[in-house]
Amino acid sequence: KLAPTQPSQLAPSKSMASIRSARGFQFGVGLMFGVSIGAISAAVQGHRAGEAPLEAGGERRKSGPKWLPSFVPAFESMQFKRSACEGAQKERHVAHRPQLQAAFQEPSKTPDPKNHPWIVAGSATPSTLLPEERIITFLVANAAAGKVKELKRDWSFLPPHMHAAGMEALLQNHLLVGFPRTINAIAAVHQVGVESTADWMTEPKGDPAYWRTRGEEALGTIYGAKYERLRQRMEKLHPVLDSIMAEHAYGRVISREGALSLRMRELCVVAVLTGQDVQPQLQSHLYGARNVGASAEEIAAVVGQTKLPWGVQAQEQATNTLQEFLNDIKTLERAKLEGGEHQSDGAGGSVERRSKM
Repeated sequence: KLAPTQPSQLAPSKSMASIRSARGFQFGVGLMFGVSIGAISAAVQGHRAGEAPLEAGGERRKSGPKWLPSFVPAFESMQFKRSACEGAQKERHVAHRPQLQAAFQEPSKTPDPKNHPWIVAGSATPSTLLPEERIITFLVANAAAGKVKELKRDWSFLPPHMHAAGMEALLQNHLLVGFPRTINAIAAVHQVGVESTADWMTEPKGDPAYWRTRGEEALGTIYGAKYERLRQRMEKLHPVLDSIMAEHAYGRVISREGALSLRMRELCVVAVLTGQDVQPQLQSHLYGARNVGASAEEIAAVVGQTKLPWGVQAQEQATNTLQEFLNDIKTLERAKLEGGEHQSDGAGGSVERRSKM
């Protein structure tokens, strides 16, 4: 005898029947919905063309169903709104894309240096001191004072073709205020944007002897007749300090050629020293600026802006030192008129030598 067959093997369970029934219902509804949508689309298309919908046998009715004329405007309105929405999105995308491309491709316009707030509000300066040059002196002073916000503002007014000069001026700041503030300043201008050129990104190859030679030449030009006495004093203070001064400070940094002239380098040094209460060094570099081509008017203009980055007290101290310098310059001019030779000693006094008869 065969074993009795289990009920589960003869007929599907109620649960399976329910699932299959549900699936069949879903399929039927979906099919009916798809057919209905297709019929409506065909009817609408026929209505647009002035044709009646098709009969089941393939022949067209003389007129469409009564509900079709009222339904078509609503259906067309839905289609029109969807098309209009898609078209508007496409237009916005096409219209916005050139603006995005321009933002990435077109360089931002640099404000006119003459419109820098400190230049607009400041007193008149000699025409030989260009607005771009004044901005560089603002730049190094704010960098030395640790005023990053003002530093970024200064850089935004500096034309791209002057970026190399600005980078050179900031680089030499480490000789006067140290590495931390110099690093922070250079990092800040990079955030604003720096024109990358070989003028500030490269340096000639050389050994310590090469740098020492270049440094001694720059020292001789800046300090003039005071050079020998300066070297003797530095050697006495600390031999290594003397070597660093000649090889690194003046040989590898200040004697860098191209982007920033010695005249502008010394005016930048003056702008930084005016706020540090180092009157002997400030006085030496007032004479140094004059030795490399800066006029007394240009030097006075840079000292006159001391209060902007450094405050009123620093302005008073720097003005006193400047006045001593200007008095010495007047003595020099008077000595020339009298037929004598004058030589500043760089320490607030002067040495006059009558020319031989």
